Amino acid sequence: MPPDHAPTIAVIVPTFNERGNPGPLVAQVTAALGGAAFRIVFADDSRDQTTAEIEQLARTNPAVSLNHSPTRRGLACAVVEALNDVAEDLVVVMDGDLQHPPTIVPDLVAALHAGADIAVASRYTPGGRELGLGGPWRRLVSRQSSRLARFLLARARATSDPLSGFFAFRRPILAGVTLQPVGFKILLEILVRGRPRRVVDVPYTFDRRTRAASKASTLEGLRFLRHLLRLRIHQP
Repeated sequence: MPPDHAPTIAVIVPTFNERGNPGPLVAQVTAALGGAAFRIVFADDSRDQTTAEIEQLARTNPAVSLNHSPTRRGLACAVVEALNDVAEDLVVVMDGDLQHPPTIVPDLVAALHAGADIAVASRYTPGGRELGLGGPWRRLVSRQSSRLARFLLARARATSDPLSGFFAFRRPILAGVTLQPVGFKILLEILVRGRPRRVVDVPYTFDRRTRAASKASTLEGLRFLRHLLRLRIHQP
């Protein structure tokens, strides 16, 4: 891990009805980051007991905070709003359902310390695997969606997994940038509208879901296509 005077780390975790997951996630991130200076910000839109679980964690753990909305913002918008609550130099974004293994977080942070502006946890780079998408049809849709994004958006070609929800970045690449996300795919927004000079892939295994339900839907697919077309029009 970097020395004590290194920049602190903000881990933003968007959650929507993830009851039972916040506690294990905090414990695993804490174990993974060891003595590093970090905090975990839950960008929460939940309508079940998830919010109460996070509030309880925040009362007993000063490294945990809650950015809650009573209305459904959507994953990408929740992350952007949570960004307004953090001042740390290094930001990690990961899902709250434990399909993104916290053990990879130090590798993403290390890539930033080595000079990357964005470090992407990739299923498709050598060494990466995809276990958690269910059947062959969903895996096919995921891969084709990634290919479509890389075909339409030049900056998406900097990574093998531009639709990953698990990544880390340096805050300065968003200085003066207005993010306008739609749906789930916040990394695409940061790649295209931000100012990254160097993007690196870190292999990881997208794990199987143990709790909560998938948020994927036909509506989210339509939002993705809308977002892709907007970025295509406005890309630098």
